[in-house]
Amino acid sequence: MQVRLPMVPLFFVAMVNAGCVSAPGPVRSSQSSPELPKALAVAVMPAKAPPVEEEEFPLPLVELRGSAADLGSGHGKQLAEPIKLLQDKYLKVYMGTPAHRMLAMAAATLFEEKFRPEHRTETEAMAAQVGMDPREAVLAQCFLDLSPMTACSTITLPASAAPDHVARFGRNLDFPSFNVADKYTTVFVYHPDDGRYQFAAVGWPGMTGVLSGMNEHGLALANMEVTRGPRLPSAMPYTLLYRTVLERCRTVDEAVALLESTPRQTPNNLMLMDAAGNRAVVEITPKSVTVRQGADGSALISTNHQRGEDADTAGRCPRYDFLHDTAKADFGSIGEKQVESMLANAAQGDFTLQSMVFEPSTRTLYLSAGRNAAAGKFHRLDLKKYFAPAH
Repeated sequence: MQVRLPMVPLFFVAMVNAGCVSAPGPVRSSQSSPELPKALAVAVMPAKAPPVEEEEFPLPLVELRGSAADLGSGHGKQLAEPIKLLQDKYLKVYMGTPAHRMLAMAAATLFEEKFRPEHRTETEAMAAQVGMDPREAVLAQCFLDLSPMTACSTITLPASAAPDHVARFGRNLDFPSFNVADKYTTVFVYHPDDGRYQFAAVGWPGMTGVLSGMNEHGLALANMEVTRGPRLPSAMPYTLLYRTVLERCRTVDEAVALLESTPRQTPNNLMLMDAAGNRAVVEITPKSVTVRQGADGSALISTNHQRGEDADTAGRCPRYDFLHDTAKADFGSIGEKQVESMLANAAQGDFTLQSMVFEPSTRTLYLSAGRNAAAGKFHRLDLKKYFAPAH
């Protein structure tokens, strides 16, 4: 199922009665692991040297340390050039016409009031370091809340699903690239100095929120979009809500409690898994939170429908049905490579920009990025050494 994303901001629909502009279809390419753009290669702090027996992690990795202002200025200092490029070549294109962009900027001003203070400080510091309009930096954190849904798929498997008894979490991120975003995936490792937990996020330069990530305690999460209507800003952008989960929660139960007690802006599905192997899909709306828990002996899956307790009815999404049936048939023999294969078969071609496997119990990430990412090579990143105390 290929997704075509209308580019008109939902905020615009909420304000006036206007039609939607269809996005151009994804550009087909056999390229799955694009060469790192020179601008990003120069700007990014090199990853720490891995042990000799491991491959060198080839994707950009940025570590950020200190206060909220330090995190933001460090982000801007290391990634100023790709941040500017993505603002100009991606976000402006994504938001559509000048009129739509103007309304989106107005919405960003309203969203900024809903940021947590530390996130506002960080975003302002990043903008100042790069020399960009602060509203542009805010828009980069909330443009997804202003847009129609895209796609994505997730599957979590208990330890009993694998021959090596390691619980795993697979995720495809499906999103329009415009021949730009596929080249700029970056892994961020945050080390706040104010008591918030350390975490790693797979994202892009200029994005301070989280779509996919794992923290030092092994709590991992990834979102899937669901159909939604227009809504004026009334809570923090959802990527910052999910970042807050990683900064403040250690377990699935703690994450669910935070989501239930915090105002929510945008309907979404959020897959959660912790180091103990506990799993849950949280189906989020502004009014309610519905939780479907993972059961031992079966996979827990989510794509782009809110299903409540119904984990087995087929016909809503072919990606969901494939993951469901394959996991059931192969249960007990699903190792890391088998999860990669399942993600490849559930991918949406060039629309899949990131594909990853988390192992929360070991704090390990396997990541492939680029067009048709799930068909590319997955690179192993041991996050334990990045979460270790600095010396």
